Amino acid sequence: MEGAMDTKTNEKTPKSGGQVDAVIIQHWEDLEFTVVATPHEYHVDYALYEIAGFTEPGNKPLWPKKWADQGPDFVENLDEAEPYLHGHVKRDGCSNWRFDEQDRGVMLHGCSRDDLVHLGEVMARCWDLAETLCPNWYDV
Repeated sequence: MEGAMDTKTNEKTPKSGGQVDAVIIQHWEDLEFTVVATPHEYHVDYALYEIAGFTEPGNKPLWPKKWADQGPDFVENLDEAEPYLHGHVKRDGCSNWRFDEQDRGVMLHGCSRDDLVHLGEVMARCWDLAETLCPNWYDV
């Protein structure tokens, strides 16, 4: 049984996960973020981009432009987009995150408790995705 406790060694056996080093891009429209996930043997790297809107026609995501000088400037290409946060989730469930948004000299802004819960849900969904992508994930 995958992820089961081995009673002889008191260790967990790893689950089988996704393909290592494949880049997975998902648009989480309900959370208004695009996630770029790269699974490795023992962790999954993430870069997340805030979706600012969608093109018309086509309904393709738009993201804030990297290093935009003034006001909102949106791009359709992720290579030109400003990451909102990045980090990784390790096989044991530990995670580390950096909010790139703050590198522009701004504070993270929320107008309500729901805004804070929203950011937590974004990171939690990454954690859930890591369980399916990391080849050596351990049930925690």
